[in-house]
Parts: sequence; C-alpha cells; structure tokens
Amino acid sequence: MTKYRLSRSISLPERVLVLCEGESEKVYLSGYKNEDANRRRLSRVEIEIYQPKDFSPLGLLKEARKKLKEAKKDHYPYKSVWIVFDRDQHAHIPQTIHEAHTSDPVINVAFSLVCFEYWILLHFERSRKLYNNCEQIKKIIEKDYLPNYAKTMNFYPLIKSSINTALENAAWLHQQNQPDINNGVPLINLQAYTSFDLLIRHLDEIKSE
Repeated sequence: MTKYRLSRSISLPERVLVLCEGESEKVYLSGYKNEDANRRRLSRVEIEIYQPKDFSPLGLLKEARKKLKEAKKDHYPYKSVWIVFDRDQHAHIPQTIHEAHTSDPVINVAFSLVCFEYWILLHFERSRKLYNNCEQIKKIIEKDYLPNYAKTMNFYPLIKSSINTALENAAWLHQQNQPDINNGVPLINLQAYTSFDLLIRHLDEIKSE
C-alpha cells in the first residue's frame, strides 16, 4: 500500500502537476510558487514541477499520462495537469496539443513560440513581432530589461512586479491571433504565440481552504 492509501482519512492537499521542457520555465514557476503571498495562498496545494528525462512534447505528454495513472491508482488524483514546451525544433507539436486536449482527463498545454522567453518579454512590452529564434528574444531581454539574463538564473524576483502586465499583454496577443486561428492557421505557424498565461491564471485562481 502506498502512503496515500494509508492516509486516505487525512485531508490531503490539492495536487497540480506541471511538466516542463526547459530550465527557465522551472525557474519561473518555482519562483512563483515560493513567493511569500503565493506560498501562503497555496499552503494547502501541492504543486509538483519537474522536467522528465524525455522532455520532447510527446515525451511530456507520455509522462503526464503515466503520472495521472499512478495518481489514480494511489487514490490521490491531480486536480490539473499541465505540460509546458516551446516550438524550438520539436516534431509532433500539433499531434501533442491535439492528444492532450482530447485526453480524459484533459491535459492542459502551455505552449510558446519561438520559446518561453517570449512570455518573459511580455512582462516588459506588447509585441507580436516574428522572431526567427530564441537568441533574438534573449538578446533583447538582456540588452533592455534583464542584464546578464540566463535561463538558470533566479530571474523571477526581478520581474514578478510586472506579471499583471504580462497577463494583459498575453490577453492582447490572444485577441490579435484569434482571426488567424479562426481561419485555420495552426498555432505553430502563427507569428507569435504563448499560452503560458493560462497556466498562471489557473494558479492565480486556486484558493486554499
């Protein structure tokens, strides 16, 4: 018997699982979770953030399904599950998004192109510019906003005060992209896109008992 089965009579924390492709996403989410106000608000929520060995889009999806089965078997299911990844040079992105959204239960997707740094950029400016690669975005962030930026640095405290700006800019970006999406343009072919804001909004809405 697992520890969860042994403690079924105990009120267990709500569980949220977030599987990340890269280091910067983990740094950001860990910073968010450990911020004083969020830590108090989420004191009765277990947010699990990690990067599996196979962090390709399909690898994240496979791991999410595995963790969901294990949690169900342990009688301690996840309230929500998210997979977080970028376009980069990955294959099978449309397939991954489709299979995640049609899974039972649904596996949520936080997808960015060309990379997660686009979400960071939205903390500072409203942009729908096409970037050919992540290095272009990183150079702008380092030059104009976060000197010495690196994916593994503890950058969240430096940008947390601008998170509402990022959410507003992401909402604007969704509106700009909606006509193309309505016309059948795949997400990976949009000029700029991120749905990482949906994950943050989801976490913001969680209330501890």
